[in-house]
Amino acid sequence: MPTPNPTVPALSELAQRLGGTVLVSHSRSGIYPFQTAVLSTRGVAGIIAIEPAACPDSTDNMAPFKGLPILVLFADNVDKSPRWAPRLKLCRDFVQAANAAGGKAELILLPDIGIHGNSHMLMQDKNSLAIADWLDGWIHHHIGQKP
Repeated sequence: MPTPNPTVPALSELAQRLGGTVLVSHSRSGIYPFQTAVLSTRGVAGIIAIEPAACPDSTDNMAPFKGLPILVLFADNVDKSPRWAPRLKLCRDFVQAANAAGGKAELILLPDIGIHGNSHMLMQDKNSLAIADWLDGWIHHHIGQKP
């Protein structure tokens, strides 16, 4: 990608045009919705980061996340992986810092809500429809809209 990355301003512009947008990301693109919210929260109704490779640092400015519903979702055994455990910790620290600043962020591990057997590519796993239904319910409950 060129520097600066054109994805973030483009995502911000799209969210503003659409309005009420739930930004959903996965893995390497996991940081983009957060960077978009820092740029502007206009049009952003919420963020869902699925197994993000990174979350904002807990020492970053948390003001853009105040009042913004945020879900950070991880599958099974993330805490046991030398590659993913540090990312999980970074995201936990972010959620804690965002909430301390008035945010509405939560981090969910699928096994903690009774959904087991998932890989990093949980949207391709056998129980992907159950996960999609759970996410739909989360959006409806926390953002108040159906996608």
